[in-house]
Amino acid sequence: MGILDHWHPVLKSSDVRRKPVAVMIAGQPLAVFRTASGGLGAVADACPHRKLKLSAGTVVGDRLRCAYHGWSYDTAGNGESPGTPKMSACTTSFDIREDHGLIWVKSRGSQATFPDVSMPGYLPICTLIHTIPAPLELTVDNFNEIEHSGTVHATFGYDLDRMHEVSVRFEPTETTVRVVNAGPTKRINRFFGLLLNVRRGDLFHDDWTTHFSPVYSVFDHWWTSPDGSRESMVRWRLYVFFVPIDGRTTRVVSLTYAKSRYPGPAGCLRLVRWLLRRKIDEEVQADVDMLYHLADYDPGIEGLKLSRFDKVLGLTRERIKTIYRGESALPLAAR
Repeated sequence: MGILDHWHPVLKSSDVRRKPVAVMIAGQPLAVFRTASGGLGAVADACPHRKLKLSAGTVVGDRLRCAYHGWSYDTAGNGESPGTPKMSACTTSFDIREDHGLIWVKSRGSQATFPDVSMPGYLPICTLIHTIPAPLELTVDNFNEIEHSGTVHATFGYDLDRMHEVSVRFEPTETTVRVVNAGPTKRINRFFGLLLNVRRGDLFHDDWTTHFSPVYSVFDHWWTSPDGSRESMVRWRLYVFFVPIDGRTTRVVSLTYAKSRYPGPAGCLRLVRWLLRRKIDEEVQADVDMLYHLADYDPGIEGLKLSRFDKVLGLTRERIKTIYRGESALPLAAR
């Protein structure tokens, strides 16, 4: 399988209305459109006639019409020329579906499994899309290690002065990488701490599993007292999808859920959903801002001075290469 053979979230459902929308996946330009009858289409963003971007066109009925000469295409890529009706003018189309408020695409005919992002018992908090100024591997590196949380993040992370006390455990399989961390929480905003029932000296737990068809990580966050007898009032579950736009930029699509032990419908989380959404956005934006300052965007890790938290970098790279990109693994003797 290659990159486009996996399901990728590319847009929010609300982004696709009457006009077609241009998106890019791994350097492949696509035009995504919604037909008058409510169907969805995704085609290569270049009219086969004279190469105008189809995303600059117009949806007419159930067809996407090119703005240049009026050639039009249905959701399967079948084209018609108004000036030469008998001419066949097909373009590449992609599988597309709408799920959990997102538009997902993949290449036609691939057998990729659609990721399950349902969370029974949890309240949906927000769906966010951020553009990361770094290649796929470096973006995954950032989200899949916790050592930077002591300096970069305001809420989800560990006390920098006690980072040496944080435990880290790696549980790789052939298709996933799980990382389990626990250690002294950093000091967080007092109001937020009261809301979550997080006290100074509590332990922050960060347990995530990364999958590679497509590349996404599932994070569970919560706090406990040092002896484990008391847990914070809210647990978080985040699905973070990493979608390469091109070789230098990555789209990060995050779906955040939460579960509360407070009484009442949804544990009263609906009352503060706006605050929780803002907090998640701030935490992801902190990663975006930090990655602007990398001195080198080469995704290779050879020659880097790596810490005990960085074993995950090599584990994820191997699976990105073989599962996601579909490249051959190195023979055992060459590793």
